[in-house]
Amino acid sequence: MGTDPSFDRTPEAAGELEDLLQRSGVDFRREGDRFAFLFAIGGCRWQTVCDCREDLLLVYGIHPARVADPAAALALCSALNARVVRGSFFLQEEHIVFRTGERLLEYIDAQERTASALEYNAAAMTQFWERLVGGAQGLTPG
Repeated sequence: MGTDPSFDRTPEAAGELEDLLQRSGVDFRREGDRFAFLFAIGGCRWQTVCDCREDLLLVYGIHPARVADPAAALALCSALNARVVRGSFFLQEEHIVFRTGERLLEYIDAQERTASALEYNAAAMTQFWERLVGGAQGLTPG
């Protein structure tokens, strides 16, 4: 693991994430406690940025389509937020972003929780991919 597995401390998210990404062969960039890499599943390809704050991992999936109609994009985010359980869609810098987070409490499941946060984020991005494209183009959510 990336950190000393002492039972009197919580795992550090940055070390756990870096270990997972390296083991998985992911090409990533790290600047301090921020990581950036590309996710590609099927025909979907997007940037993922992770911020680590001690034992907290925040995962941001950034849809590549530039938003043409912020009002339609915000309406879509609201509609999708009613459907997701662990995260939220929002608009930032002309892109729709999906954020998930995970607090790493114990070393025994830190890698599993890290992978789960990344997988949930990727699943939401791919499940709603076409709707995100439409929302970015200004189409109303359906």
